[in-house]
Amino acid sequence: MRTSAFLVLFLMFFTRPLLADTQQLLQLIDYVGVDYAGAVISGEVVNDAEYEEMLDFTAGIAQQLTDLPEPDGSAGRIKAELEKHAETLSMWVQQKASAKEVKQLTSKMHHIIITAYQIAVVPRKQPDLNRAEILYAEQCASCHGAEGYGDGPMAAGMVPAPINFHDVKRYRQRTLYGLHSTITQGVNDTSMQGYDQLSDEDRWSLAFYVGALAAEVSELDMSEMDIDNSPLFNISNLTITTPDQAEDLYGENGANIMAYLRHHPEVFYDNETNLSFAKQRLADVLTAYKNNDPKKAYQYAVEAYLEGFELVERNINAFDKPLRLDIETSMTGLRNKIRAGDSIESIEKEIEFINNKLDIADELLSSKSLSGGAAFASAFFILLREGLEALLIVAALAAFLVRTKRQDGLRYIHMGWISALVLGLLTWWASVSLIDISGASREITEGVAAIVATVVLLYVGFWMHDKTSAAKWKKFIDDSMHKALTSGTLWTLTGLSFIAVYREAFETILFYQALWVQTGEAGKNMALSGFLTAVAVLAVLGWLIMRYSVRLPLRQFFAVTGGLMFVLAIIFAGKGIAALQEAGVIISSPVSFFRIDLLGIYPNLQGLLVQLGLIILAIILWNKKSAKS
Repeated sequence: MRTSAFLVLFLMFFTRPLLADTQQLLQLIDYVGVDYAGAVISGEVVNDAEYEEMLDFTAGIAQQLTDLPEPDGSAGRIKAELEKHAETLSMWVQQKASAKEVKQLTSKMHHIIITAYQIAVVPRKQPDLNRAEILYAEQCASCHGAEGYGDGPMAAGMVPAPINFHDVKRYRQRTLYGLHSTITQGVNDTSMQGYDQLSDEDRWSLAFYVGALAAEVSELDMSEMDIDNSPLFNISNLTITTPDQAEDLYGENGANIMAYLRHHPEVFYDNETNLSFAKQRLADVLTAYKNNDPKKAYQYAVEAYLEGFELVERNINAFDKPLRLDIETSMTGLRNKIRAGDSIESIEKEIEFINNKLDIADELLSSKSLSGGAAFASAFFILLREGLEALLIVAALAAFLVRTKRQDGLRYIHMGWISALVLGLLTWWASVSLIDISGASREITEGVAAIVATVVLLYVGFWMHDKTSAAKWKKFIDDSMHKALTSGTLWTLTGLSFIAVYREAFETILFYQALWVQTGEAGKNMALSGFLTAVAVLAVLGWLIMRYSVRLPLRQFFAVTGGLMFVLAIIFAGKGIAALQEAGVIISSPVSFFRIDLLGIYPNLQGLLVQLGLIILAIILWNKKSAKS
């Protein structure tokens, strides 16, 4: 049981898509692409120190590419291509080739690595430019100067000199992701240290702040730009595109839009951030599918659901439940079509349908915030729904110990659920302060926890059913309780108590975060009241279970409790399969069947077959044990 709990935590914290080595490699490539122009002009070295750096960094790029793992499914092709480019880059630097050629090659390498290794290149939260200004004064101004001109009090004698962020030429060659990487990693053999002690959110805020210092925002007129229809109005494109590239690809207006968006990242993070993210990812789905990359398209489709829609589905549900179900079903259908290799036209039509539904949801959410009554009801039912299953397990286990006169074992139960609540809060804190826990990681964690809980619940349920026969339960009572309930059994109860509560705790916190954003000031007190009311109801339910279950004769107690464990195992199995389907781990095949979320019944073939299989298995084993009695 402790091993299973460890597995859950491992999946939560260590299934991360981004490798630190890959990030450093991108930083080196970006650095060569930008700074080579300051080392070589017209085939002549104009800065010996910078040129030596270029030679050193190109050698480092070649070495890091050798150590880099091959991307999944590329059969050695991607890595071989990158190594060939690295060899060419090194040769061109040695031959003092033109800065334009070097820049084009590094840009190509940069794009290949980001695409092949599926590197996250966007901030998960809105960059805070006001906070960035404070951080800049505290962390950066001593070298880069109070205004960013590279003239800070510690700049004298530094080789190379600190960057002048107002240098337009350098600004036009820098990506926001490149700045974020430099702030994170630092630059080897220079005075620029890494600031990985800052949160990822703060590093992105600084990247946007310094990346916009050379852009004259006063000269920009938003009314003359068609920002909404610009390819740059996609934060993934914005962070990996240089102003030079924006102008080359989209003309002068592209450079102006780039400058405006660097100054105004909030346009990506309005009140409907999650739905906007879902739409962006759906656009990425279509692009990847058209580029004959169904694996990438499927990943984007999963992200559109988990990182976008799912975080506001409860709020949409409060206003229009059929709309929420339509979107959820359509997004599942999109993933299935991608898996099945449907035509581009079919995928495009499905995405268009989903986007139309998301627009309706967007308008619904933006036109109204949750009323006090809706906020109360949402907060109440979120906690009641998520907490009820955990409560039933914990209360039934506690009642079992009381009924069998093993009150000394209650501390094992309390140890499990209390540690689960504490760890749930710590996990939430880590997700907003230290690391990015993706929706997929969250769903995988919930799915694995549910499957583990299913297995343990079945074991406990059958164990209790085994005591329902007159001979068995009398022997159980006659035996020494300390011998019957070994330390291993008690730790199993602890583990079950922990898993049952932990799988609900983090998800509940996430839903409350989304609810809080959608609730106006007047409704937040009502939301808090809903939360406290749900706590009170759960406490009363727990007390009733304890009070009346322990009054049952022992044989009937075992029968009722064992049956409850079995029913909960079936529910957990359905929810576990659904969570793994939402994470894209298991395929989902919709069928015509009713849906009851509370009971873990969903209209998909895989979940229903697993639940049916468990019911058949239970009936066989139940009858077999009853026959022996």
